[in-house]
Amino acid sequence: MREPSWKNDIAKRLAGLRLPPEREAEITEELSGHLTDDYRRLVASGANEAEAREIALEGLNESPQLAEKLRRVERMATRSAVVMGAPQASLAGDLWRDLCYTMRTLQRSPGFAALAVFSLALGIGGNTAMFRIVSAALIRPLPYADPERLVQGAQSGYFPPGGLVYLQEHSRTMEVAGYNPAVELNLTGVGQPWRVKGSAVSANLFQVLRTSLELGRAFRPGEDEAGRDGVVILSHEMWQDRFGGDPRILGRMVMLGGLGREVVGIAPRGFAFPDATARFWVPLHMDPRDASGYWAQGFMPVMARLRGRASLTQAQHEMGSLSLQMLSAFPYPMGRDWAATMTVVPLRQFLTADIRVKLLVLQCAVGLVLLIACANVAGLLLARTASRQKEIALRVALGASRARIVRQVLTESVVLAMAGGALGVALALAAGSALQMALPAAPGGVPAEQGWTVLAFAAGLSLITGLVFGSAPALVACRQDLALAIRTGGQRSASTARNHVRSALVVGEVALAAVLTISAGLLIRSLWNLSQVNPGFQPQHVLTLRVSPDETLCKRREACIALYGELARQVRNMSGVQDAAMTNALPLGASIPASAVKIEGVPYAPAERAAPMFWAGAVTPDYFRVMDVPILRGRALEEDDGEKSEPVIVVSAATARRYWSGEDPIGKHVQLIWENNWRKVVGVAGDVRQFDLAGRSPDFIRGVMYMPYSQAVDNDRQLPAVMTLIVRTTADAARIAAGVRELVARMNPDVPVDEIRGMVSLVEESTRQPRSMMWLFTGFAAVALVLASVGAYGVVSHTAAQRTFEIGVRMALGARRSSILAMVLSQSLRLVMAGLAIGLGASLLLTRLLATFLYGTAATDPLTLAAVASLLTAVALVAGYVPARRAASIDPLQALRAD
Repeated sequence: MREPSWKNDIAKRLAGLRLPPEREAEITEELSGHLTDDYRRLVASGANEAEAREIALEGLNESPQLAEKLRRVERMATRSAVVMGAPQASLAGDLWRDLCYTMRTLQRSPGFAALAVFSLALGIGGNTAMFRIVSAALIRPLPYADPERLVQGAQSGYFPPGGLVYLQEHSRTMEVAGYNPAVELNLTGVGQPWRVKGSAVSANLFQVLRTSLELGRAFRPGEDEAGRDGVVILSHEMWQDRFGGDPRILGRMVMLGGLGREVVGIAPRGFAFPDATARFWVPLHMDPRDASGYWAQGFMPVMARLRGRASLTQAQHEMGSLSLQMLSAFPYPMGRDWAATMTVVPLRQFLTADIRVKLLVLQCAVGLVLLIACANVAGLLLARTASRQKEIALRVALGASRARIVRQVLTESVVLAMAGGALGVALALAAGSALQMALPAAPGGVPAEQGWTVLAFAAGLSLITGLVFGSAPALVACRQDLALAIRTGGQRSASTARNHVRSALVVGEVALAAVLTISAGLLIRSLWNLSQVNPGFQPQHVLTLRVSPDETLCKRREACIALYGELARQVRNMSGVQDAAMTNALPLGASIPASAVKIEGVPYAPAERAAPMFWAGAVTPDYFRVMDVPILRGRALEEDDGEKSEPVIVVSAATARRYWSGEDPIGKHVQLIWENNWRKVVGVAGDVRQFDLAGRSPDFIRGVMYMPYSQAVDNDRQLPAVMTLIVRTTADAARIAAGVRELVARMNPDVPVDEIRGMVSLVEESTRQPRSMMWLFTGFAAVALVLASVGAYGVVSHTAAQRTFEIGVRMALGARRSSILAMVLSQSLRLVMAGLAIGLGASLLLTRLLATFLYGTAATDPLTLAAVASLLTAVALVAGYVPARRAASIDPLQALRAD
């Protein structure tokens, strides 16, 4: 009798263990002896050689002595290692072996590894990119000493210079400072004239912020008083760009706004209060002798530092009481409601008020993408665990504990997550500039997180992610029936529980993808509605150029009137120019020329209890024609409406409806509160989207009126100096701009011309924020749909493969291929429809967070919900089609034979 060789059969069963050669040889020898003994016994009992061999090999799968013999070999190898001086197994050593084993197994499954790593990279990379912005805006301390002690006036917390001084003198809980964040002055005498943005601040601002200057000194007490305010502090950037970083700059006189100012200090690099556009700081001009300017003009925000042990609550109570007491100091009546709502909030909360909701919504969205990626990879690992049942069973038979199996699966999960995190960081950095443009900047000059902080966040998130999505496969792996796994080899031993877990993960993926897709759909619908809005003017073929003479020039009203009249006349004579006009505030621009008014015959509304504020634009007579704003009643402004003629205005249609509903507004009168003369309403113009395309306006604006430029005044009771030239032309914009610059330079070489842009681009810019939100959510939704479809495909494909024998039986009994196709497709549809139902319910709650970003559509828009349902149904059909077609093409005979 020739005894068979068992080495090849044993090698197949040990291949998945990747044992060292010497250990594999020992185990092979032991198992060969065991099989030979069984073979001899079977032959002696009457079995032929083929039967004896087959039964012996079956015993290799289910013999209870097998596990004991393998454990004995393992113990023998361990004792041998101790005798030879090798160290006992340690946790670090086990982890290293687990890591090495993981790398070898992943190398054998490059497709699985690549899909898992890329899925995780999308989720971790998106969260890392968002972390850079969210951390800088909402988490990292502001770049000032003890920033948690800084507070800001809120709830209409704007005060005139007199009100600021009142707070400084009477507050016991706060060191109060004021600032005007929107000061623009001309820098002349240093190259080309330059319109520079800066801030006018109280003399104690730098002391309150506890900011030390790079060079020189801060403002001294009293330098914000009239006659002592001829000083300036330059930003580090302006010092470098315009003055070459000259250290002798201190004490030098620079021309700002037509006035010579002494440079007393250079702010530190990166100092950006109140925002990053500030290039200089000048003292406020506070003159109590001018009661009107001291109490009726220059309303500004205030910020403060809490004194000693004063708390935020104490400061809030004090601000409310001081505001009420301050009412008696005003030389004219003030609405009590103005003071009743005064309070203070932490400075960071104030600075991030406009971006906090957007950042949190985006962070939640990208967090959903990561959850989908985790569910997707968890499903892949569950399928992989099912295909490795016999390997895991043999490892347990060799003596591995269930805890060791769990650790091995978690190690594989963490390795995948770390690789995904590394790729995600690379993707976040590669797309950083584009994402930075779509996301709001951090306040207070705080740069976006970078360097080791970002890497630490990505590493921590990757570790947590790996443990989270690896936990379910690890638990399933350690709870499987080992005897069944060894006996069947995993062909049809996948548990129903495992399939249910994978299906539940896919349902969750689809639900999360549905929420993101519905959100993207709502934002797309909202942006479409905005694009269809009539702004009230025709932006096509309109070029705008800002012309900025010094305010001192317009102290003589006739000088500015003559300058702009001559400029408009010469521009109209340029080749290619159809018409030209001037305005001090473009529609959809940032300027809000507000003035308090009295309305003849209209008492103050109970809700106001104070003079209403009007948007009070100054325009030349041709403005309505150039902008194509219709005059609905009365007439437009005319050249005869000069400085010496009767004061007139044109009001908007909404203003006429609000104050003269049912009456003829023509002939009514409006008065600026500091003027003695009334202005007659001579026309009603069509409504213009002055502030944004959505038609929203600041709460304090109650109406819109247009004044002839020659009769106009601003809040300083001066003729507006800075005007925007509006040119309707079909000629080349660059040529027209160059021609205008040349004309202005000939008239006054110290007048800068900047902010050259078309009205079409200005309209597009007004939709930048909703457009960025739409594209971000669309990208998140696209990634979510791809991941969800991959997950659905994996579950359906794996389930169909497990049901090969069943499908073969069905087809052998006469089932048509179309019925098999429908059976498999129905599984994909059931998964997606279940996820869709959950997602629709969740979206009804979660998408309400988007309400502030929507226009012309509700968060429950039925058209959007129907479109998303149709899209997900198509995803289900696509995900299930390939597995269904493969199942429908099964040969029944091969299926039955294979089982």
